[in-house]
Amino acid sequence: MIPAPAALSTHAGQFERLVAEGRYEEAQRVFEAYCRILDEVLRGVPAGDPRIRQMKEEWNRLVDDTRRRVLAGRAHAALRLGLLSPHRQLYGQPLLARHTWQCLA
Repeated sequence: MIPAPAALSTHAGQFERLVAEGRYEEAQRVFEAYCRILDEVLRGVPAGDPRIRQMKEEWNRLVDDTRRRVLAGRAHAALRLGLLSPHRQLYGQPLLARHTWQCLA
């Protein structure tokens, strides 16, 4: 079995990699495992131990960085979709009645 601090860093690395790849379902499972391990570690650490603060900071960094990445990805996707909107309007306009031999100009 991997020692708890090493398991935490392994899971954190996996989580960041999966989020960067857009594999959010897998990332959620890894994050849940990370949280379970963190909970076990924190239960074994005496109150007032400086490692508690360090683990809290690491957890906050992981969550904040992930949130920023996901929001940036969504903003990028929204921008790209926004650039497509003028083209989609051409397909949504009703066609004028015309004969089959007439060309669109």
